[in-house]
Amino acid sequence: MSNKRLLFIPVSSPEGIGEYMRSLLLANGLLAEFAGMLDIHFILNKHTTYADVCPFDTTLLESSATKEVALVCDFITAYKPDVVVFDCAGRAAHMKAAKEVGAKVVFISQHEKKRAKGLKLNRANLIDVHWVVQPDYCIAPLSWVETTKLDMFPLAHPRNVGPFVAHASEEQKKQVLNKYGLEENNYLLVNAGSGGHTFNNLNCADTYFDTALKAGKKTGLKTVVVFGSNYTKILPKTSEIICLTSLEGTDFLALLSQAKLALLSAGDTLLQAIALQTPVIACAISKDQHTRLENCVNAGVAIKASLNPDDIVSKIEYAIDDRHYKPLLAKYRKLDSPQSYSVITSAVKNMLAGSRA
Repeated sequence: MSNKRLLFIPVSSPEGIGEYMRSLLLANGLLAEFAGMLDIHFILNKHTTYADVCPFDTTLLESSATKEVALVCDFITAYKPDVVVFDCAGRAAHMKAAKEVGAKVVFISQHEKKRAKGLKLNRANLIDVHWVVQPDYCIAPLSWVETTKLDMFPLAHPRNVGPFVAHASEEQKKQVLNKYGLEENNYLLVNAGSGGHTFNNLNCADTYFDTALKAGKKTGLKTVVVFGSNYTKILPKTSEIICLTSLEGTDFLALLSQAKLALLSAGDTLLQAIALQTPVIACAISKDQHTRLENCVNAGVAIKASLNPDDIVSKIEYAIDDRHYKPLLAKYRKLDSPQSYSVITSAVKNMLAGSRA
């Protein structure tokens, strides 16, 4: 039997990395399931920081796949994938090209605007499954117009499947703690996203680093700051804080799962922390993060701070006080939130196993 072919087309912009990391985690998980029987290919923007380090065969474009319509369609036609995963990306023409070669089409969205793209009428009969990587409490229900579309046309129904978290093994957890000289539940993990976001002309990663210095002195917690792959400056040299450019996905999640507290942006990592039951303080550092953060605060599973070191430190001191810390942990344990990694991995595995059998 010939190898199955799996093609990933994530949103690929110089500013963001979340969709690529999600695709990478999914690819690695599936590769383990299909030992020696799976060919994986990525289509990426050549101007991203991760384009040259992708561990899989990659086609590099001058810009995003959204703008390179003909090139992407030609590649799909020639490659003949069994499954194509569009992560917050994909033109209707791309999806049509995939269907014409017999591929299953997966569309992943993560907020209302992207979800709406999967419900455009030109996607009718083109998407086999549409997963929304958000818990129910983090995204508004479908509108009346969207519900009517689904009733009238053959569109894939969006399914909320929760945050995308690939859990680290116990061995991975031990290794990452040993590597950085950390103790479980006795450190603060700090990350402002990809490292390229700015606010009031200041790099958010720098603001988080300044906050980490103050928080370490105030709380006595050992602190790890992950600056992000898009951070372009030389990392600060200090004996007070462990400073890292970036971490492999599972290493980051291993650290996140064992931290006493995390200071994050309100991007994908916020939902990952909640899923891993790690108490989290978050700042919205981009326009699309405000609604997500408010939803998490209203659900009682995150603490909001303004992007100001003094305010963040005060929230950190509040959060680690047992009077507030223990109730937050209890809230996480009661939270009914599916985790999409297992849902999506299992379903794509079944698609590959059943394709062109």
